[in-house]
Amino acid sequence: MKEKIELLAPAGNMESLKAAVAAGCDAVYLGLQTFSARAFAGNFSHDEYCEAISYCHIRDVKIYVTINTMLFETEIENAMKEVDFLYNHDVDGLLIQDLGLFHYVRTCYPDLDVHCSTQMHIHDLAGVNFMKQQGAKRVVLARETPIELVKQACATGVPIEVFVYGAICISYSGQCLMSAVTKNRSANRGMCAQCCRLKYDADGKKAKEGEYLLSPKDLNVIDHLPELIEAGVSSLKIEGRMKRPEYVWLVTKTFREAIDAYYDGKSYTVSPKRLHELLLMFNRGFSTGHLFHDDVKHRMSQIRPNHQGVEIGTVLQFRHGRVQVKLSAPLYQHDGLRIINTPVDTGLTAVKIYDAKDNLVNHADAGATVWLDCHDAPNPRPGQKLHKTSDALLIKEIDTAMETPARRIPITMHYAAAVDQPFTLTVLDGMHEASASSEMLVQAAKTSPLTKDKIEISLRKIGNLPFEITKITGEAGEIFLPVSVINEVRRNALEKLAEMRSNLHERMGRQEYQIVLTEPEAPKERVLIASEENIPALEGQGVYPIGYGTHEIRPVVHPDFTEALTQTNSILSSYSDLAGTHHACIGGMTLNIANSYAMAYLYTLGGIDGMIVSSEMSDENIQTSKQAFEKRYGFTPYLYKFTYGRRTVIYIKDRFLANHPVYLQDIQKETYEVLQNNGTTEILEPEVQHLDNPYCYGEYQIIRTKEEYKER
Repeated sequence: MKEKIELLAPAGNMESLKAAVAAGCDAVYLGLQTFSARAFAGNFSHDEYCEAISYCHIRDVKIYVTINTMLFETEIENAMKEVDFLYNHDVDGLLIQDLGLFHYVRTCYPDLDVHCSTQMHIHDLAGVNFMKQQGAKRVVLARETPIELVKQACATGVPIEVFVYGAICISYSGQCLMSAVTKNRSANRGMCAQCCRLKYDADGKKAKEGEYLLSPKDLNVIDHLPELIEAGVSSLKIEGRMKRPEYVWLVTKTFREAIDAYYDGKSYTVSPKRLHELLLMFNRGFSTGHLFHDDVKHRMSQIRPNHQGVEIGTVLQFRHGRVQVKLSAPLYQHDGLRIINTPVDTGLTAVKIYDAKDNLVNHADAGATVWLDCHDAPNPRPGQKLHKTSDALLIKEIDTAMETPARRIPITMHYAAAVDQPFTLTVLDGMHEASASSEMLVQAAKTSPLTKDKIEISLRKIGNLPFEITKITGEAGEIFLPVSVINEVRRNALEKLAEMRSNLHERMGRQEYQIVLTEPEAPKERVLIASEENIPALEGQGVYPIGYGTHEIRPVVHPDFTEALTQTNSILSSYSDLAGTHHACIGGMTLNIANSYAMAYLYTLGGIDGMIVSSEMSDENIQTSKQAFEKRYGFTPYLYKFTYGRRTVIYIKDRFLANHPVYLQDIQKETYEVLQNNGTTEILEPEVQHLDNPYCYGEYQIIRTKEEYKER
């Protein structure tokens, strides 16, 4: 029988972590204050992490830490130090994006579980199998992966993790350059500016679908939970490290109920009340995404990019800084509200609620007419809808629920209380046994002996520790011992048990990082051109167009790629391309190679002569990486730099509109060409880049038309 599926909850800070545990998660994922793909979450200091690992392990909850960003040379040694800290402080697993760090951890810490982050862009069976061969203990599939491919991935034997609730990226993760290109905030480095949530026109005019053309709905597949369990999925992942603790508790609690119902042989349907609460907590509208084949209409939320809340009324009038509303649902003091308005919504909070007679009230029921203070522009207009975006009563109820002990670990106790002997207590949880004894010896009672009931009353005072005493055994004759001594023994025994439970792993220790590389032959091409048109080679200049000359460029998105291939003269674009055998191949720009360790890892695979470094690397980054590589391995890596063209900044599975637009335009009037490519939509950066190349062996250019080729 397979293990029960894991429920994995987000923890952006300690409050959210405790909320997740209280709601019944099996594991949490969190980031430290560096190298996390959610750089703007609260995240955890080292001291907070140590508190968290103890808190969770005592309660049978695992912790996975995200180090899931692309790492530059100046960062990777600090990332290695973080890994060493986590390894020595009992982390259950790491989520990693960077290939160099992945290889380093698998080499130096072979008994530490490494999970492939969704930022690795693993979206096909060949990629899953390759990372399994490389030692990954879990693969987090791309959100675009359909249930049919999920089943196949589970059959490979490597544990599979899928997202089941929360925000969806419009682009394949790890392949989005939009934020880096337009805002200088790299999504691959945890600083996404969420350009997909901004306004765009299609082909020079507003689309009928709305203004937020790239904004997806939130994922919610709880109704398909049995299919995921039966497919063999190992872990169900809730998105939300930027969300408040009450959100984490409510979503985790809902999935906990659904999972438990399945294993109890019961059907589970989210009640109307719970659905209403989920919508109130946060929603952009819900979708089952690509996982269960929602079409483009049901995947996208193009009217609004933010929390929609729940409609609770209609505006009747606005006068002198107050708005009158007819309610269709209850309203409570301190509820967060939004009036759907143009050009932007009007936000307000129900600090003061006035009834129809202008009396202050702390709540109003459906059907009532109320006045609310409203000072935010733009002014509301009659007929506009009032939405509740935060429910004060619901938040209060969840806060109360979170105070309930997260979970209790059943334990048994046995004590020995013999005259002239120490008082001894042994506690057991089924796996561990801890004992403590008193310094004072048990005395014979002269008057009132210490009864068995009094001993047990003292032993049952467990304080804040998450234990539930199921049985106490022991004998006490005519003895005397101060109750304070029994209390001290109890505390010592329970603290020892807690310490045993908090340290789950016996580690073998760090192994040396040893890697021997053989210098490959220098690639004959100094300029690689990716082109959709048949551009002739430039004789004598070392320029060979990819696809028409000596190299074939592999597609970045290839969901049907199932088997490892023998590849010759190919540009390798995804992890599935790294499988199989290679001859005279080049690592592609979309592999996000950004440090000397990642470069060395590609060379270990054999048959890869050079690589195109990440286009997010500066010349200084490139020079630093190259020098570090030369110092460590004794030769110069053959690197290529993107120097000319328009990159694809977003790769979208299928479409984002029913009709294919030719271009998008943002509010700054920047224009983004939109291409269709075998079921994938590509959005190009607005301007052609023309960059110098002082440090790399060769150049990588993207020529989309013969006209561009001539202009270059």
